[in-house]
Amino acid sequence: MSLKNIINELIVSAYKLKGGYVNVQVRDQSILISVDHLRTLNRAKTYSIKEPDTLDWLDSFESDSCYFDIGANIGQYSLYPAKKYGHKVRIYAFEPQSNNYYALNKNIYLNNLSEEISSYCVAVSGKTEFSKLYIPKFIPGGNRSQFGAEDLENMKIPATHIQGMFGVTLDDLCGQWGFPYPNYMKIDVDGLELAILKGAPVVLKNPALKSVIIELGTEAERNEAIALMQQAGLEVKLRPSRNWGEAYLIFERP
Repeated sequence: MSLKNIINELIVSAYKLKGGYVNVQVRDQSILISVDHLRTLNRAKTYSIKEPDTLDWLDSFESDSCYFDIGANIGQYSLYPAKKYGHKVRIYAFEPQSNNYYALNKNIYLNNLSEEISSYCVAVSGKTEFSKLYIPKFIPGGNRSQFGAEDLENMKIPATHIQGMFGVTLDDLCGQWGFPYPNYMKIDVDGLELAILKGAPVVLKNPALKSVIIELGTEAERNEAIALMQQAGLEVKLRPSRNWGEAYLIFERP
């Protein structure tokens, strides 16, 4: 075991002696985050500052709404609206990576939010099929996993683990499997965003959909997403500039 991993294990063990979680204040909400790895601890420490524009967007939700968190990771952007709105917003969190899915459910449990958040270990995708999930870093809080193919451009490093996984389009999710049509969606899946949009023409055109926040890595991807969303009657409302990392777009129906 490397020195880095030893230090990581010691830090996590210290938190386990204190209950295995950290309590963080996110705006006006107190939220518990499970510490199973140094990555999840770092996510907890940057919770309030990493994506302020996303938090602003979550603060704009209307009551009696349905929200899809696609690429939920450990659940930060599901936990916050669940704490803020309670039963007034129905939240569906989709996360295929098994370590993240475990952490997501652990955080839902720690915060007593199982009535507010329904979590699903599926890959929302551009096709409905059984395939594989390629995971570059098999840790809680890890990102850049790819469904269907080992995409090194988005993964940055080769897969260290491969999961069998079921993928589903948004149109099939709502049309075939009976999920409610969302009013709000966050799509952050490290490279599969355009495929998801292409597999969702019915959901995107549904008048129930009010707003979508989506991470897009390149200008070409942003332009293609804008064209797809315009076909569905959605226009760019805001280009968030304070979120760390990749560029985001917020779409709304005029």
